[in-house]
Amino acid sequence: MSLGTLSAQQLRSLVEDKWQRDAEALVLGLHVAQPWQAPEVVEIDQRQARVVRADTVFEVREVLRDAERNQDRVILMTRLRQAELGHDVVARLARARLFAIDHWASLCSLFKAKELDRSICQAALAEALLECAPADGYPPVPAGLLDAGTVWRAVCRHVFEMGDLEPDLVSLLLWATHSSGAARYRNASEELRESLRKRLVANLGGAAESILRFVDCAAEGDALALAVTCQVVFGEGSEGVLDAAAARMEQYHDNLPIPHPVGQLLGQIANEAMADLDRAEDPRRAQQHLQRADELLTQFRCENHAWRNRLTWLGYEQRLARLGRQISVTLGDRNAETIRQCERLHQELATHRRAKLGQRPDQLLRAEMALRLLRWLDSTFPVATTLGELADDYRRELAFVDWARESICRGEDVAELTAAYQQLDQAILTRREQFNRTFAKGLAEWTATGTSATDVLGVEQVLSQVVARIAQGKNPVLLVVLDGMSWPVCHELLQDIRNEHWIEGTLEEESDGPPVVLAAIPSVTRRSRASLLSGELTVGDSGVEKRNFEANTDLLGVSERKFPPVLFHKREVTEGSRGVVGEDLSQAILSAEQRVVGVVINAIDDRLATAQQVRELWTINRISPLGAILKLARDAGRVVVLASDHGHVWHRPEAQLCSGDAESRWRSNKGDLLDGELVLTGTRVSDELGGRSVIVPWSETIYYSKAQNGYHGGATPQEMVCPLMILFDKASHSKGVFECALPNPEWWTAAPEGTLAPKPVAPRKRRGVLFSDDVVDQARGKPPTTPAALPASEGRATGPAAGAGQANTGEARREGAAVPAWIDRLLKSTVYAQQKALAGRNPPPDEQVAKFLAILDARGGKLTTAALARALAFPELRLPGLLSKLQRLLNVDGYAVLNRDDASETVELNRELLLKQFDLGEE
Repeated sequence: MSLGTLSAQQLRSLVEDKWQRDAEALVLGLHVAQPWQAPEVVEIDQRQARVVRADTVFEVREVLRDAERNQDRVILMTRLRQAELGHDVVARLARARLFAIDHWASLCSLFKAKELDRSICQAALAEALLECAPADGYPPVPAGLLDAGTVWRAVCRHVFEMGDLEPDLVSLLLWATHSSGAARYRNASEELRESLRKRLVANLGGAAESILRFVDCAAEGDALALAVTCQVVFGEGSEGVLDAAAARMEQYHDNLPIPHPVGQLLGQIANEAMADLDRAEDPRRAQQHLQRADELLTQFRCENHAWRNRLTWLGYEQRLARLGRQISVTLGDRNAETIRQCERLHQELATHRRAKLGQRPDQLLRAEMALRLLRWLDSTFPVATTLGELADDYRRELAFVDWARESICRGEDVAELTAAYQQLDQAILTRREQFNRTFAKGLAEWTATGTSATDVLGVEQVLSQVVARIAQGKNPVLLVVLDGMSWPVCHELLQDIRNEHWIEGTLEEESDGPPVVLAAIPSVTRRSRASLLSGELTVGDSGVEKRNFEANTDLLGVSERKFPPVLFHKREVTEGSRGVVGEDLSQAILSAEQRVVGVVINAIDDRLATAQQVRELWTINRISPLGAILKLARDAGRVVVLASDHGHVWHRPEAQLCSGDAESRWRSNKGDLLDGELVLTGTRVSDELGGRSVIVPWSETIYYSKAQNGYHGGATPQEMVCPLMILFDKASHSKGVFECALPNPEWWTAAPEGTLAPKPVAPRKRRGVLFSDDVVDQARGKPPTTPAALPASEGRATGPAAGAGQANTGEARREGAAVPAWIDRLLKSTVYAQQKALAGRNPPPDEQVAKFLAILDARGGKLTTAALARALAFPELRLPGLLSKLQRLLNVDGYAVLNRDDASETVELNRELLLKQFDLGEE
């Protein structure tokens, strides 16, 4: 500790009254045990008094002799006690005694206090504060009262270096990790340490005593690591204590046990202390403590329980491993409870420090994707009745499955989780391949019978049916073709695009999304992209695309004569491969006269040929020119049509190289079909030699050329169903474009704890044959068979056959649940009629109210907004407006019959209160 200092004023206040009572005395003695510093001379009653230090009897006698010889006044400071000086020496001192310093009086003078709080009386406190007093003294106390709080704040700051205020548990724990503060504590007197201990325990409880015991055992450097270890040894909540580990931990706690509640509290404050270190942006300090905690877990032989802590690397790894093992268990016994246990373990993972700091966010996302896949395996979805419905099912549900499984297929750095992901991937592949085969059979019949269905657009129809229609409303249009973009990539990209304030649109007010689009056959760039940009089925390169796009009659009909449609390809989009958006493209997009602009971006298709070991996260920034192009489009008020010419399948480990024509995923029809292949024949098919028949794989596990990251050309929905999205900014006031949103599938989001699991969706009814096997069988050289429905996917509901030609209306295809009797009584009640009259303009129609209440009632009265929007087949973006109308209608006199919690994004119906408020009686 630093040497204390007695100022001239302090000495004067100590000796002045004593000398006044013995004015003839030359020497006044003070017992000062500490080696305090003092001024050499002090003026007292207009006389000078020298200040002399003498710590032996011989030195004291010399001081007395010199003072008497020179007739000088002397303030003698000595560490000797009066009994040690001898009677003859004491008799020569003022008032014949050696005065002890009144520490509290001195301290009061340092604080410029007139009065002392009598609740503090420990001399050790005053001595310590006098010894460690700053050179300019302590800050003056208000009202002249030196209270206990001021004293203890000063002790914590100046004596023990704990900070400006008395510590809380977190700051005490962090203080204990610093060697300087801990050394001050251990070097203090026993009386002072005991005073501090009592004060901290009184304010903070037993956890403070345990922290001081860590310091007493010279384990201060390990104090935070020991607190982290408490999370494992003592657990959280109702978790039991690891008794053997707790006993081994006593060596750092004065060989005394740590009480269970104290151990749990230490574990809790370890979280907050580590958060403070993380905020200090010094990861090395935090990592040192956490590494030491893992070492202590091994020392205490409880390292296998490290998952009980939410801070260390070992704990995080074990949480990953536990999740992996539970996923494997769930795949063997899939039910709501085993899936819910996976979700709980994922939540444990999300509460870990690494997750909260955003370290390895991709790892946490992959775990979430795995849970989504488990829920999908346990879900049902409607049986399709047309190719359009199959394609619609793909973009609404199966594309999300493909997005999720691409995340997990490469495994993890934790063996148990890698094994679980591999098992899950195989289970998903099995079910997906069944759907792929179903889709391919439907595609074969659709192409063979002339492709006359009205619920599907060919890629060659996008210019006339979408781009030109938008431009007819005098809306400037930007067509962005992301070559090779599949629906899984599109969904991932849309997640980022929505954050840029773009709104999804449709051209039909009652539709919940743009039409389904199918690629040309085979689904390769020179065939499908050329057809998309030409507005007709054709084959060609970028030159053909540019020429046909700019001469397209539908686009010319909606363009100014002097500003025909213009198309920009890869080299024209940016100034160099890494440059900014080219000047010509920028001017075209910003031009008010240029009605139609097209852009081709090859980023996704280019990645298919390279980098199998790179995980892709598709965002606006990942496709470098896309963000700048969308910004220009928004500035110009353009409607953006985001489209693709074909999708792709990723390379799989079990994929087989088969003999072909040097094309990735299609070959000439020579009649030699393999398992996983089928023949496609029709006007939309071209083998580029004039033939109208090709062999393509419906399985993802076949390719014909060199192995690469991904392939296209086959008949899977990943390759054939082309993304098409219409995006607009509300501020642009686009005409003829209506807001919509393709909702996420219900299994994409876990149901909140305590809510009922969603009821299985009723299957679509069939009224006839779905797709005949004749077309496929004839391609295989088999005789025609009796028409039969295609096999449904595993876990998929089945039902009677139904005819083709059904309109693509998404969720509207599903049958609604029966309306409970109490809802009928509600709609006929007098109170409901009165509420409806008070609800203002355009109250929700009774049918919508009934459907809304029936859905909530079936789910136990509580549902997330996303799930509610899906069940209602209602755009989620417009759901808040509907909820406001329903609350005005149902919340009689302000009572919360219908409540929306924005924090948890849930909607809750209090049915009992509704029955009471509408006088409906008991159910």
